[in-house]
Amino acid sequence: MTSRLPSAIHFMLDAFIIALVLVFADTQGALSVAWIWLLLAWLVSVSSYLLFSRYSYQLVGGIGLSTVATVSMWAMGMPLWLTTILGMLSVYLLHARYSVRYKEFNYGHYFLMKFTVVFSICWILVLLNPNQQTSRLLFSIVPVAILFYVGAQLLYSYLHTRQAGAKFSQVASVFGLLVSIPSVVAISIFYIADDVRRLAGWAVGGMIRVVFWPLALLLEQVNEFLAGLSTEEEMQETLEVLGPDEEIAQRETLVSETMPSDFPIEILLGIVMVISAVVLIIWLKKIKPDSETPVPKSTIRMKRHNHLSTELFVSTAKESPASRDLHQIREVFRSLELMAKERKLERQSHETVREWIARMDWDVSASFYKTYDRVRYGDKQLPESQASNFIAEIEKIKNHYLNKNV
Repeated sequence: MTSRLPSAIHFMLDAFIIALVLVFADTQGALSVAWIWLLLAWLVSVSSYLLFSRYSYQLVGGIGLSTVATVSMWAMGMPLWLTTILGMLSVYLLHARYSVRYKEFNYGHYFLMKFTVVFSICWILVLLNPNQQTSRLLFSIVPVAILFYVGAQLLYSYLHTRQAGAKFSQVASVFGLLVSIPSVVAISIFYIADDVRRLAGWAVGGMIRVVFWPLALLLEQVNEFLAGLSTEEEMQETLEVLGPDEEIAQRETLVSETMPSDFPIEILLGIVMVISAVVLIIWLKKIKPDSETPVPKSTIRMKRHNHLSTELFVSTAKESPASRDLHQIREVFRSLELMAKERKLERQSHETVREWIARMDWDVSASFYKTYDRVRYGDKQLPESQASNFIAEIEKIKNHYLNKNV
């Protein structure tokens, strides 16, 4: 039962974020649009949790619950276009939350961050266009959302730790403590709100007066300059020259230019809704829910047999690698130089390898020097045949020219 609890909680948390935007919608009935949406979202969240905890998640079930919620919103007085948009949002949120099995609560959700950003934007809009009803509705949704988030967090923690000895009374006491502290602070601020408002207004007004004081002086100078360009007598003379007919025509032209033109809002809204529906359908087809049944294990078994040809091939491959490491070949050549140094036949500091071998009159092939250059300056592996020939010539020098002087 607890595996689907994060999905239901996250759906409801997303509904609180959407409700912050719905506070700006027109309220025609007894309940506001935001509270109708939250009420039906709560019913959808509980119904989806009970349904998909018992049965596996199916997209048809999510669409059915969203359709019922959409019809209910329309019956409660919401406009048809708004109920359609909220219905599509409900389908999207249900599929987004129930198509994933969350490993832990708030995994990749970041509710507090998103809620804070949306609330800040809505608050700025309320400050720019003050409306007492919108402001009251906005600040009534915020504490409900925070209390729901805290309660959901505590409930999820209790359900996952009750087997370890956690008690529900402990969860209830913690929730009561978290609720009581901000409540006491809010009540205290309520009684001193007027004084706090006057103090804040005095502080903000003083700051604005200080900041815009130089700008006020500049605007005063600009006003005096513009006023000196023309006097009232000159303006009256201009009006007399125009005449009454031209003056009336000019005023009508100005009024006609400032009149707003009719714009087909319904057509634009219909296009937006159709595009949103198409995008939602494409997204629903793309996002597949996580499989709830374990993948069956493969029944194929491998049986190995000891075969002579296989063993021969493996042993040959181990004994004869396709290439040889350059570091190993350098160690072989270094052993030649050490052995020659012990016999007092070492290479001088000014001599190259070719000059050294020529002075010692050692019989080597022409490919010996080419291989030495690759060993000395190369950075890749050497073919096995070339490495074997190079090591064989070094062993020949040791046996024929160095051992005889012992």
